[in-house]
Amino acid sequence: MELDPSALGFSVGVLITALDVAIVAMLIPRIISQRRESGATLAWVFFVVLVPFLGLVAFWILGTTRLRLRRRVRRRVEATVSGKLEVLHLPLMPPSDPPVRPALRTLVRRLDAAGPVDGNEVELYREGEAKFAALEAAIDRAERHVHATYYIWAADGTGRRVLERLVAARRRGVEVRLLLDDVGTRAGPRFFRPLVDAGGQVARFLPVSLFARRMPLNNRNHRKLVVVDGRVGFTGGMNVGDEYLGRRGAWRDAHVRLEGPAVVRLQEVFAQDWFHATHEDLVRPDYFPAPTPLGDTWAQILSSGPDDPRWTAIGTLLFAAITSAQRNVWLETPYFVPDQATLAALVSAALRGVDVRLLLPGESDHPLVLYAGRSFYPELLAAGVAIYELPRGFLHAKTATIDGELSTVGSANLDRRSFRLNFETNAFFFGPSMAERLEASFLAVQRDAVAVDAQRFARRSTRQRFGEAAARVLAPLL
Repeated sequence: MELDPSALGFSVGVLITALDVAIVAMLIPRIISQRRESGATLAWVFFVVLVPFLGLVAFWILGTTRLRLRRRVRRRVEATVSGKLEVLHLPLMPPSDPPVRPALRTLVRRLDAAGPVDGNEVELYREGEAKFAALEAAIDRAERHVHATYYIWAADGTGRRVLERLVAARRRGVEVRLLLDDVGTRAGPRFFRPLVDAGGQVARFLPVSLFARRMPLNNRNHRKLVVVDGRVGFTGGMNVGDEYLGRRGAWRDAHVRLEGPAVVRLQEVFAQDWFHATHEDLVRPDYFPAPTPLGDTWAQILSSGPDDPRWTAIGTLLFAAITSAQRNVWLETPYFVPDQATLAALVSAALRGVDVRLLLPGESDHPLVLYAGRSFYPELLAAGVAIYELPRGFLHAKTATIDGELSTVGSANLDRRSFRLNFETNAFFFGPSMAERLEASFLAVQRDAVAVDAQRFARRSTRQRFGEAAARVLAPLL
């Protein structure tokens, strides 16, 4: 009996159509139930309807935005840390107010349990050499423990040098815990073996497995933080790699070193992430010594991630500060894909006469993100926002200064991924001291950048316009 090719082709076509319909019927309700922004929801729906099979794979890898991150246990860890701070007679929030406008005081106190704290000493680094020198010196002086979280730890000269410092610290009896993002850090176990052999602990955050029920590629630990002896902290935009030393092109970034009460919150963030990765509870007095005020800077460590669906603390504070700005809003970011709220805040601030400046890279390691960001230029330029692009090297700094009273350095970019999908940490500062330093460093980078001219930008090619338009359609997914 011979098969009729036309009948066989018809049967295969019916089967594929049936599978397409099944995939769409299965995924659309799940996409809608995730309660994303309407733009992201529509983008996912459009993608799944247009190419169901590819949409199924993409959704399995990237579409899951809500993680069940042992929330009850993480809340218990937070509560325990807060309780110990009270036992140590360390009020979570000092009775005095941070030097910030009244419109923001209530907000910053309600965004997290710790709130802004005074008495911090802060050092700003805009060059990798100085940052790594300070980090390595702190590791060399460590007496009890070194806790570090990095999105990227490269297996290059810088990565090996810092790793050797950690190995040396462990050999003299210092506890070393290193938490690495499983997607960002490509260096394998063999590279970190010397630290493990010396007795250090190395863990991976949300390990990726093809056999997992859900592949968690979409929710990564993008934080870069180090805590030494519970007293010295580092956080900002710099990972561990040669590019921050200018050996593979000049990368411009920003990082801070902190001493004082704010370090307690950095340690708390590490303890939560470490527990999630290893089940080891670090909430013990040894890791949370009573902080000693060392400076006069008000600081607040804000973390955000998909484990808390209520709001995104970093994005919420930046939005509120921009909408209430009166003098200036200066922002640096390597990846600029704003949501509608942030875009509206920037446009309205510029229309009110606020000096709004964006300092962005002219080249990117993610061209799709670069094109998506440029699709927003016309409306921003029309409103009076000044946009500068760095033509050489790569701008990787994530900073903001607003009205000379609020400033931030951290890991969060001005995009949906940082505000809603990744685990991020930013240090916010209140008062003129840090704002003035960041403004000066902003102007130094701006001098090397090129202003985007509205008329010249309007004459860009049709091909560029189409590329930007296409990238913007995908912006909610980036």
